[in-house]
Amino acid sequence: MPASARTPEAILRRLEWTVLRRLDGLLQGDYRTLFRGSGIDLANLREYQEGDDVRYIDWNVTARLDTLHVREYQEDRELTAWFLLDLSPSVDCGSDTVSKRMVLAEFVAVMARLLTAKGNHCGALLFSAGLDRVVAPRNGRRQVLHLLDLLAARPRLVRAPATDLGAILREAANIIRRRSVVFVVSDFISKPGWEKALGFLARRHEVVAIRLFDPSETRIPKLGLIAFQDAETGEQIFVDTHDRGFRRRFMAAAQQEQHVLRTRFASTGVDCLELSTEDDLLDAFVRFAQMRKQRHKGGFGGTLPDTASHLEAAR
Repeated sequence: MPASARTPEAILRRLEWTVLRRLDGLLQGDYRTLFRGSGIDLANLREYQEGDDVRYIDWNVTARLDTLHVREYQEDRELTAWFLLDLSPSVDCGSDTVSKRMVLAEFVAVMARLLTAKGNHCGALLFSAGLDRVVAPRNGRRQVLHLLDLLAARPRLVRAPATDLGAILREAANIIRRRSVVFVVSDFISKPGWEKALGFLARRHEVVAIRLFDPSETRIPKLGLIAFQDAETGEQIFVDTHDRGFRRRFMAAAQQEQHVLRTRFASTGVDCLELSTEDDLLDAFVRFAQMRKQRHKGGFGGTLPDTASHLEAAR
């Protein structure tokens, strides 16, 4: 792909034609149902879930049904969205010509443009091992291009300390004061314990987790003796991929990690949309719209494998 096709302007123009125009037709007025919060128009009543704001409990309905229910409101016309963007070394991994970083950039371009086109404001927190940059919320197409330019200019790191997502989320909670929609876009390869901070952030804001992954993180082809490198720390180990027992243990570890992470996400009450390097972005946004509708009818969980831990378990 020529360098001119990777400029922020070229990326956004391509996505406006291939995704945004078609997405506008598919949503057909459902845009406002995607985000519900502290507006004035009652949107829905549903059962209370752990982490919900107790101020929205409808005590009359609760008394009649003998089960806690909360009110949901349509978000005010203008809302603020924040993107928490993981730019640690592991997001540069991928298959063929598509990396998780490229998927991250395209998701931000489409979602930010969708929001700013409705007059909303978008900001961003860029992080790797720690919080690196804060982009104040603004609206308009220029803000989207600014975010894409920052992502394109961000240097690729070969080695870095392991990401502490929990610390990043706690710092974000101190920075984002006004109630907002918060997209945490990450592969969630991090030091453990981030789920508590994510749940805390979701008590004040409407939080959506966007999990980036590559299918190669959950399966190992037979390539003989090869070196695996930890994308976060650069540490290397050698494994024999012809060993059937090793591949079986790796897959078992991957499934176990998926179960553990699914449980962690369920405990936070946060929606998780999985984005693969092999996904069609339009299809992913249709899934996002369906997920948001599902959210307002009940809960939603996600699955998040971690390749490094799978290798350790399989050895």
